[in-house]
Amino acid sequence: MFHYDGRMARDADATRERILTAAAHEFAERGLAGARIDRIAAGAASNVRLIYSHFGSKENLFGEVLNRELTALAETVPVDVDDLPGWVGRLFDYHRVHPAAVRISLWRELERPELGPDHSPLYAEKVAAMASTAGAADTAVDLLVLLYGMAQAWFFTPLGLRRSDGSDPLTEERISAHRRTLVAATRALTDKQ
Repeated sequence: MFHYDGRMARDADATRERILTAAAHEFAERGLAGARIDRIAAGAASNVRLIYSHFGSKENLFGEVLNRELTALAETVPVDVDDLPGWVGRLFDYHRVHPAAVRISLWRELERPELGPDHSPLYAEKVAAMASTAGAADTAVDLLVLLYGMAQAWFFTPLGLRRSDGSDPLTEERISAHRRTLVAATRALTDKQ
């Protein structure tokens, strides 16, 4: 007689977690088109067959990673229409600690914008709340797009530009200075709203 003690479920959950973690790293580095299931399997201490049995296809795995990464971002750093400078600072901090999230998000937009979670209803709620002070819904959308882009810009600006002042852009001091500038710029943009 088979006795189920939950160990198999825990093992399956642990395997799935290792696969998703390795896949997030691979997709962040190479996108969907460049990612290889054999590298994901090696990174997860798993095998290709098991990945396909869990997820069915590389695209399904990419969709799962998108859901996981982008939902974590949306839940951890929700748009705060009452404190946009604070939100932009927290968004910058999140991207700094979780660089895979921003890279995977960009790969999504480049390769498969239809995959992953649809946070439109969340954003629509924030846009509606901002529309009265921003003047119109499209102005609120444009402002959020601009602020979101500003929070990500440091991570995608050419290294040569980031160090053109003679500083090392990878030091804590320089990154903190950029964050202060980012929050101040957001405050200047939003105080007029």
